[in-house]
Amino acid sequence: MADTITETQCSLCKEDYTPVFEPEEGYNVYPIHCSLCTTWIPMKIGNPVRVALKYALGLDGEALALALEELLVECTCSGTFMHDAGKRCPDCLEKIKEEVRDKSVQQIPTIWNVDKLKKLEPKIVAKMLEKLETKEETLTDLIDRFEDGEIDAEEYMAGLEDIRTREFKQIAVIQVWAMIQGPQDAFGAAEDLELVERYGSRILISIAQALEISTGQKVLTLLTREVENWDGQIQKEIKTFIARTAGGF
Repeated sequence: MADTITETQCSLCKEDYTPVFEPEEGYNVYPIHCSLCTTWIPMKIGNPVRVALKYALGLDGEALALALEELLVECTCSGTFMHDAGKRCPDCLEKIKEEVRDKSVQQIPTIWNVDKLKKLEPKIVAKMLEKLETKEETLTDLIDRFEDGEIDAEEYMAGLEDIRTREFKQIAVIQVWAMIQGPQDAFGAAEDLELVERYGSRILISIAQALEISTGQKVLTLLTREVENWDGQIQKEIKTFIARTAGGF
């Protein structure tokens, strides 16, 4: 079952319905419709902004849904993307779509209003710095404990999953921070904060992916411009990523 916000009465058929703000079981994406037209945008549960709002600001449920709405861009028709679809129930929306034969996803460079994202910068930066200053077990530490016989295979796998989950959340916060910084400053600021020393070259790829979300610029374009600013193993790894991605393997 998908989670729902407060029950709402449809302005068209007058039936009550519950707006969805989580995907159905087995799915990782759900639609957010425009309040005026039938355009919709896909919201992935792994979208870095959504993850960062949950992790850095502690939002969930209806509070998270409302925060997401505040950060979304306007629809091309000047409507607002809302979880309640402008008080139109799913059945009525489907009927409208059938009538106008319109089921398209919103085609825009980014679904996020970066200017509004910037208002979150103090909290995002505070959370990011807090984690950078916290000494937490690394994958190397976990492997060493396993090889030394301090933990068994089951504990090792549990620890591995904990590290993956923790870093997934941390990187989402860093990606939102990068979106706020913009393509001109994000990579240089990442170097100043020693993010590559902590996460390796993959953090540069994650930053490029975030900038693609916020600006529409392609990951390969961003990394190709940036790669010569790095040297040694980091440059080699980024060049390998570019070559393999561009080559489609």
